[in-house]
Amino acid sequence: MQVMRARISLRIRPEGADTRDGLGALLMSDVTQYLVRWLCHDLATPIASVMTASELLDDTPDTEINELIRFGAKRLTSRLRLVRLALGAAESDMAGGQLEKMVKEGLDSTSVDWSWEGDATGGMATLIAGCIMLVADLNRTRPLAVDQKGVTVAPACTWPEPVAAVFKGAAPTCNRGSVAAMLMQAAERAGKRLAPTPTGLTWDA
Repeated sequence: MQVMRARISLRIRPEGADTRDGLGALLMSDVTQYLVRWLCHDLATPIASVMTASELLDDTPDTEINELIRFGAKRLTSRLRLVRLALGAAESDMAGGQLEKMVKEGLDSTSVDWSWEGDATGGMATLIAGCIMLVADLNRTRPLAVDQKGVTVAPACTWPEPVAAVFKGAAPTCNRGSVAAMLMQAAERAGKRLAPTPTGLTWDA
């Protein structure tokens, strides 16, 4: 049986980026460990599905198991692409339709009502992707809505105190708090002011 392998590259910091400014400074600081833990936790499920299926393989080809592996690998690749964009390591300008597709494929277990109009330029693609991932992580299984003003979840958004504190200027002390700090940096680069609300995150010019 032939085994198909895919090479996935995840670059956290773009080559040539100035680590003294923006996301580079954030990732080079103490919060790096929290971001790594968040990534490991976020990718654990799709990785586990691939590993579990691969352990069921033997010398006899099995169409059902092969399909399960392909599905798990596709899901993992989609999540990695979304994470890479959220970390600011991918192309910052993106067509609205392309961004919508990436978000929905990367969060395949979350319902996303996409109302964003136009392209996402000037760093907005990174900001939108990051905000969606954080809100989705804090509100598992709840449907999300995305428009020109921000990301919302019904009936209300869960805001743990360590995460809410980061938006008020405190240093991150947990995995999700480090993501919030990263988003504050992304919003600043995009010329936006990011703020938590009872129903999600909003960005204002």
